Amino acid sequence: MKTSSSIFFILVFALSVPFYILGATGAQVPGMSFLPASALMGFVPMIAALVLTYRHYSSEGATAFLKSAFTFERNHGAIWILIAILFMPIVFLLEFWILRLMGSSLPNPQIAPVKALFFLVTFFIGAIGEELGWQGYAYPILRNNHTVLGSALMLGIVWALWHVVPFVQMGRSSNWIIWQVLSTIILRFIIVWLFENTNMSILIAVVFHTMINLTWALFPVAGSFYDPRVTFLILALPVGVIIAGLHHGKQFPPLR
Repeated sequence: MKTSSSIFFILVFALSVPFYILGATGAQVPGMSFLPASALMGFVPMIAALVLTYRHYSSEGATAFLKSAFTFERNHGAIWILIAILFMPIVFLLEFWILRLMGSSLPNPQIAPVKALFFLVTFFIGAIGEELGWQGYAYPILRNNHTVLGSALMLGIVWALWHVVPFVQMGRSSNWIIWQVLSTIILRFIIVWLFENTNMSILIAVVFHTMINLTWALFPVAGSFYDPRVTFLILALPVGVIIAGLHHGKQFPPLR
């Protein structure tokens, strides 16, 4: 890439301002009243990446970049897709069990098939908008200048901070937001781990990102009992193992 990650990040935040303002009015995402309208900024990273890609590589480069979200090489095996799909449901099942043990009065999950399908499709589309920018555009630039761990950490921090305004607009407490920011940061390490192990597949990042949002929205009623502190503690061990693995792979060749 012929641009810097800083330019991309600045453009993402600048393009997100109108959505932050829209969310401040109290508007909500259609069909998802538990999300402020600022959540519609999910397409901003993709737009920023396409603008910068078009600037340097014209329409052909932008088109090829857009198509890259749907490529996945079969020889990577089904194991990575299974991990991307099942990881977060397992995490939230553990969280449900832990919160019940802690005495929380969680209701039984209420999953309406039609609504769940609507959430799945919507979050999948939104994940494409985010991961084309974050993992498909920004990460390779960072990775060419930093270690895998350093790149994942920097990207995770920016990704988490970008979400702070919507978190505030959801009416969450400062304690909730802090734990959610920490959880968001370490989730990026998982995405990077999947990405690196599938020959930089944006699709695998999209699938995992989709499952993050889907499992949250269904836990157990529109994320109403979700506790990011518990999520962070559950993620700590597997992410620690993943970080160790990424550290040993720090000599990966630069991404092109």
